[in-house]
Amino acid sequence: MTDHDPLDDEPLDGEPLDGDIGPAAGTSSNTSADDRRAQARREEAARLAEELRRYERERELRRRRANALAGRVTAVLVALLLAFLAYDSVTTALEARERDDPWIYPPAVIAALCLAGLAALAVWAVRRSR
Repeated sequence: MTDHDPLDDEPLDGEPLDGDIGPAAGTSSNTSADDRRAQARREEAARLAEELRRYERERELRRRRANALAGRVTAVLVALLLAFLAYDSVTTALEARERDDPWIYPPAVIAALCLAGLAALAVWAVRRSR
C-alpha cells in the first residue's frame, strides 16, 4: 500500500475542491456590490471632509475680516479720545496760564502725553497698514 496524504493534493487555482458545488451563492456579486458601496462611502466622506475644510476656511476669513474691522474702529475711537483729551488739556493749560495758575505740570504734561500717545498710535497704524 502506498502512503497517500490527501493534504498533498493541492487544487489548482480555480479548480473546486472535493465536495464543492461551486462558488458560494452570491459572494462574487455581493463582494463587488460591497466594494462599490464602500467606494461610494469613501467618496462621500472625502467630499464631506473637503466641504468642512472649505467652510472652515470661509469662517476663518470672515473672522479675520471682522477682527480687522473691529481693530480699525477701536484705533479710530482711541485716536478720537486722545485728541479730545489733548485738546481739553491744552485749553485748560492756556486758561491756567492766563490766571497765573500752575499750567505746566497737570494740564500741559497731560496734553503732551496724549499727543505722544496719538503719535504712537498713528505710527502703529501706518506700520500695520503696510
